[in-house]
Order: sequence, then structure tokens, then C-alpha cells
Amino acid sequence: MIEQKEEMLRLVAVYEESGVSQKAFCQSAGLNLSRFGYWVRRVRRERETAAGFVKVDTTLASHPAIELELVYPNGVKIKLQEANLPLISQLLRL
Repeated sequence: MIEQKEEMLRLVAVYEESGVSQKAFCQSAGLNLSRFGYWVRRVRRERETAAGFVKVDTTLASHPAIELELVYPNGVKIKLQEANLPLISQLLRL
């Protein structure tokens, strides 16, 4: 039973990396779709309850933060934390 679980965990990992549908993966691997679907749900459920951690999307973290500072002739400074083009356009016209 442990060997079967390890094999199914390995197959679920391969499936998740493949980017194909469960149906296509099962057809190419010769697996029963219903049985494999059970294992995919089981693995995902175990991950959700494992340690209470959630997966963090790191694609946004890899981009540097944008900080823009507008300084008017009268000395007023406005700092912006994001590139909001309509807002920047309005502020430049002041």
C-alpha cells in the first residue's frame, strides 16, 4: 500500500508539472481517470491542511517596487507607490 501511495504521489507531481488535462495525462499513462482524480484531490487536500501555509505567488515579488516622487516648484512633494498613469497625468497638470 505504501508503494502504491508513493507511486501515485509521484504521478500526481508529474501530472501537475505537465500542464495537460487529467484525461490526457491518464490516457498517455494508462491510468484510470476516476482513480487518478481521487488521488489528485487527496494530494491537494493534504497540502491545504498540512502546515497551514499557503502558496505565495512570487512573480510579483520579483519585480522591483515602483516609487515616484513629484516635487512642485513651491516645494510640495508627493510620493506614489505605484505607476497609476491617469493619476500621474492629473498631478503633473497641477
